[in-house]
Amino acid sequence: MVRRRGFLIVMALLLSLLIIVVGLAYMGARPGEYAASQAAAAAVEARNLARAGLEDAKVKLSKDEFFPTGIGDEQVVFSYVEEMESLSEPGRVVGTYRVSIDRSYRSQNVIFIVAVGTAGKLKNPRARYSISAELNLEDFRFKSWNEGLLPPL
Repeated sequence: MVRRRGFLIVMALLLSLLIIVVGLAYMGARPGEYAASQAAAAAVEARNLARAGLEDAKVKLSKDEFFPTGIGDEQVVFSYVEEMESLSEPGRVVGTYRVSIDRSYRSQNVIFIVAVGTAGKLKNPRARYSISAELNLEDFRFKSWNEGLLPPL
């Protein structure tokens, strides 16, 4: 009578190999989920930066109707960029917003504003988000508001 003692060892090794392969596949699927959640957080951050840019332009225009020069000149389209720093870590740049203002429809009491929020550094952004709006100069309210599209300016 022949005993087959090595059969159980081979089965145990195959079962261990199967468990390891399934475990590695499960662990490999997780980084994609983490990357997706980080991308979603960066998109929200970029959107909030774009909103901050629109509000910044609105406040500056409400204080000085000829912003940025202070005098009524021929320039109708201009842009500016501002960096936002972390409140918890002073000196660390969280992101930037770029605001473009078009005063070509000023005769109809409308100014066209485009704000692009960039989460992260300008050279290596984690996310970008664009908001365009028309500002009514009579009551300083936004007439139209479009998010996510970059209109020609």
